[in-house]
Amino acid sequence: MKKFTSSCNSRRLAILGILLACAALVATDSARADSMLAQAAPPVSSSGRGTVLKDRVNVRSRADKNSEIVAQVKKGDSFDVLDRKGTWLHIALPSSGKCYVSAKFIREDVSTADAVNVRCGPNANHDIVGKLTKGEKVEVMKAAGEWTQIKPTAHCTGWIAAEFVDVAAPAPAPAASAPEVVSPPVSLPAAPVPPAPGIESAKTGDEVHMQYVVKDGILAPVKDETNPPASYELRTEDVGGRSYRMAYLDTTEKNLARYEGKHVRVFGNQRWHKTERYPVISVERIDMVW
Repeated sequence: MKKFTSSCNSRRLAILGILLACAALVATDSARADSMLAQAAPPVSSSGRGTVLKDRVNVRSRADKNSEIVAQVKKGDSFDVLDRKGTWLHIALPSSGKCYVSAKFIREDVSTADAVNVRCGPNANHDIVGKLTKGEKVEVMKAAGEWTQIKPTAHCTGWIAAEFVDVAAPAPAPAASAPEVVSPPVSLPAAPVPPAPGIESAKTGDEVHMQYVVKDGILAPVKDETNPPASYELRTEDVGGRSYRMAYLDTTEKNLARYEGKHVRVFGNQRWHKTERYPVISVERIDMVW
């Protein structure tokens, strides 16, 4: 009887071991399937050009359905999408946006101070939707009392529900795709002086890499360099007393002095010749980053 009982126990243990092994195998296969599905899911574009899909969609001052309404857009309206936060898109404020500035900081349609708050209503209780830099020119819509209504500037932003917007990523310039690489100058070999932009743009093939970029950095004038391809450059933030050049900035805008030493976001087509140490960005737009 004892031998029979021992034999039964052994069989039960063997069966239990087989069942546990099968369960582990099924769990592993399931995990692999989840992993493959996650890798196959397409990424959601967080910046580019957005187009409204429905009529009467609210643009708000913050990523919150209870925040103030700054503007209302209709189907087909488009704007620049700067970033994504959960189910909300951070966008450049459309021209219909409500923007007000304290009248004491506006003189002859020009900001008289730095970091002037732009609010979505005519008093200090309304939310901030942007900033003005000293010397920045504005388009006055209405001047009355202590507050002046202005047309939204390039630095005024709002938030819109992502479900109502189709976001198209910026179309890169036609060129062979390659990952963008930014390295400190000390790690790169010496190179000849970059050619003038007009000559460089005429080169074709694999010698020049072109792509559309959006880069953040510190705007500064180029110093102690003979015949640079541009007068201004984008640099990394100063860390431990060191800052590195990221790119030259080729732009037709003459009043860049107001951005010197400030954190900015640059949009434009970047070209980088294989013999050059740094790329050159043909600037389409510059925004302040607060």
